[in-house]
Amino acid sequence: MNFTIEQGEGPLIAPLPFSRGEYEARMMRLRCAMRQQDLTVFVSFSPENIFWITGHDSPAYHYVQACVVTLDETPVNLIRRIDATNTLLRSWSRRVVCYGDSDEPMTMLADLAEELAGSNPRIGAEIDSFFVSSRRFDMLRDRLGARLVPAQLVEPLRLVKSVEEIDCIRRAARLTGTAMEVAVSMAADGVDENRIAGAVWNSLVSNGSEFPGLPPFIVGGPRTSLGHSTWGGHVLRKGDPVVFEIPGVVKRYVAPLFRSGAVGEPPPAMRRLEAAVVDSLELLISEIKPGRAAADVHRKSVENFARHGYAVAHRSGYSVGVNYAPDWGEGHLFSIVDGETRAFEPGMVFHLVPGIYVPPDFVVVISETVIVTEDGVDVVTQFPRRLFTC
Repeated sequence: MNFTIEQGEGPLIAPLPFSRGEYEARMMRLRCAMRQQDLTVFVSFSPENIFWITGHDSPAYHYVQACVVTLDETPVNLIRRIDATNTLLRSWSRRVVCYGDSDEPMTMLADLAEELAGSNPRIGAEIDSFFVSSRRFDMLRDRLGARLVPAQLVEPLRLVKSVEEIDCIRRAARLTGTAMEVAVSMAADGVDENRIAGAVWNSLVSNGSEFPGLPPFIVGGPRTSLGHSTWGGHVLRKGDPVVFEIPGVVKRYVAPLFRSGAVGEPPPAMRRLEAAVVDSLELLISEIKPGRAAADVHRKSVENFARHGYAVAHRSGYSVGVNYAPDWGEGHLFSIVDGETRAFEPGMVFHLVPGIYVPPDFVVVISETVIVTEDGVDVVTQFPRRLFTC
C-alpha cells in the first residue's frame, strides 16, 4: 500500500458551500445509484462532480484529481499535495490522499480503490471526463482489470437541482442582470469593447460572482458573427452589431444571459431575425413542462423559425449548474436538441438560447435561464427581450 489517508482536523477555514444535510442527501442518492449497478467503489474524476460530492473547490484540476466513494465511509479525494488543503480545510469530506509531483497518481488511485473495495472489488469509474488522459485511464484499467467498469453516476443526479442549488442560481442571475445593465449602458460609438469587458468583470466580481467556466462574451463589429468570440480591442462604431453573453456565478452555480444589439438602429435584417428569435424564446418558455420530451419542444422552436423563413442548426438550450472551465454549461449532460428523448423534470435548470448566426454580418440570440417547475418554468434572468440599441 503506497498511500496514506489524511484527515482534516479543527475548524474549517471557510463555511461549506452547502449545508451538511445537502451533502448527506447527495451521498444517499449516489450510493443508491452505486447499489443499482452493484458497485462497492465509485471513482469520479470531473471537477464538477468532485465539488458536488465533497465541496472540494480548486481551479487546479488540470492535474489528476479523483474522488473515491464507498457505500459506508466518507469519500476520499486523491489530490496533488499542494492543492490537498482545499479538501482538508474547506470541504465536507476532509479526507484526502496526497500525491507528489514525482508520483504517479493512477498507481496510488488503484491501490486506494482496491483497499476500499474489500472482498467484493467491483469498481465503477467515469470514462467521460475532460481531465483524465486516455494514457492515464489505461494505466488504471491495466491495473484493475475486469474489476473496473464504466460508470457515469453523478451527472444524472446533478441535473435535478435542490432547493439550496436553485437559491445559488437565483442569486447568480441577479448578478448577471446587473452586469448586463452595465454592459448595455456603456456601449456607444467610440467605446473600446475592452473597457466594457473590464466594467462587466468589475460588476460581476465586486457584487459577489466567482469566476465562470467561460469568459463573458463581449464583442462588437463583424466578429459578433463568429461563434464564442469575445473582446479584442475593437472600438465600437455606428452601425456595429454588439453581443453580450454574461455569466454570474455563485458557489460555482451559473445563470447566463445573452443579448444582441447594435450601435444605432439595427438594420432591417436584424429586426426580422429578432422577431423570430423572441417568438421562439417565448414559445420555449411556454412549452417546457415536466414530462415533455426535450426533442418535441426543440422541434416546435425549429418550426417557428421556419415560419419566419429561417433554418436552425443549433440546440434550443442546455442544462446549467455547477461550472468549471472549459465550459459553463452542462450541455454534454442534457441539451434541448433533436433526438433528446428524455423528459423535463422539476428542478432542472436550462439556458434557453434560440438564435441564428449570420456570418460575416451579425448574430441574434436572446436568451433566458429558467428553472423547470411543477407546471412550467420560472424565468430567473431579467432583462428586456429585444435587441438593445446604444
